[in-house]
Amino acid sequence: MEPRCARQETVLSYQEFLDNYLLPNIPVILGPALVQDWSAIRKWRRDGTIDWDHLSAVYGDSEVTVANCSTRDFSDQQRELMLFRDVVSLWQSGAGEDLYVKDWHLARQLAAPSGPALAPELSSRAQGSSEPFYTTPAIFRDDWMNAYYAAHTADDFRFVYAGPAGTFTPLHRDVYASYSWSTNVAGRKRWWLFPPVQTPLLFRKGREAHAEVAFDVRDVDPEEFPGFKHARPVIVEQGPGETIFVPSGWHHQVENLTNCLSINHNWCNSVNLPTLYRAMCAKVDEVEQALEDVRELLLRTSADAEAGADSIGAIAGWRREWTTIVQDVVEKDAGWHWTTFWKMVRHALSLEVGRPCPVREDLWPVTPDVLTPPIEFIRMRIQACADDFLKREQREVDHVAGLSEVLSDIQDMLRAPQE
Repeated sequence: MEPRCARQETVLSYQEFLDNYLLPNIPVILGPALVQDWSAIRKWRRDGTIDWDHLSAVYGDSEVTVANCSTRDFSDQQRELMLFRDVVSLWQSGAGEDLYVKDWHLARQLAAPSGPALAPELSSRAQGSSEPFYTTPAIFRDDWMNAYYAAHTADDFRFVYAGPAGTFTPLHRDVYASYSWSTNVAGRKRWWLFPPVQTPLLFRKGREAHAEVAFDVRDVDPEEFPGFKHARPVIVEQGPGETIFVPSGWHHQVENLTNCLSINHNWCNSVNLPTLYRAMCAKVDEVEQALEDVRELLLRTSADAEAGADSIGAIAGWRREWTTIVQDVVEKDAGWHWTTFWKMVRHALSLEVGRPCPVREDLWPVTPDVLTPPIEFIRMRIQACADDFLKREQREVDHVAGLSEVLSDIQDMLRAPQE
């Protein structure tokens, strides 16, 4: 059966979304009714188009990341930091047609400065408004990534994207196979969506172990990517006010068909936790293979030390050092490592079982039980991942400082009787 992307004009209940899209892990485009109450829908558009003057006046002081879609930088596009008003000025003057504002943490920037994040010097109009420019739709509230990051870091996975027609995001899979959702406040996008079963068809010839995929699906060299001709993506257009749900592990590419302004989240929860866990394992394997020469050097150094009096200490030392190096590279490459992953899981489980833990209600309120799967399901998903992790040959639980305590906390909560 060919993959497809359904459309739903009515607002789904959480159970409908869970049963029909989250659990089957298939995409869907949701109609404008889902976000009709957003302030951004009312204030960021004028006569159906983007109100650049308003946005520049209110958010112009914000520093944003700008991708140049005409200049490739390895597997991404060349990026630089600019003030938002300067980017808008270029667009309004007819220049900057290749510039695409990406990964703009606007919601976090506007957060009250009472917690880990401090709002930057945006205009007084932005800081003085008590009305958020959007609220996360109920069906997406069960978000372990943003709940953890809101409570424990000065970062998040909530973004604004803005760019003219023709700007695009290259083919990619979201961080550690997380979900994403994206709402067009204004404009139209085209999406190419590749289900996970087709992932091997996207790799460069001879580079399968390192998962290097095609850069632009509109221009793929058949000699370098021989499997791509067999891929059958779901191609869908997303209109103004529509929201797309991108399932876990689906590679995708996105092109702006018109001037476009969107709000996007990456997220995860118990439903796709096993997929994230496997993606983490795969990432560690990839880094270990890439650093094999470092491992050999550490082994030789350890062998020399074993000839001395403290052979046991030498063995333990090289394993700790090797694990630390691998985890540092994993974090630098994708922003996470095992400690982040398991602390996120502990935070989510603590909230589910009622254990006290930090919460930033202004950034990410606690999700009601009616917007999550049953606790039995959540426990089962976490337990399966934890059991596998504790049996890993690498034994990161023994070699990463503090990780054994995190896993012990998780196991204690999983063993505790349910009320």
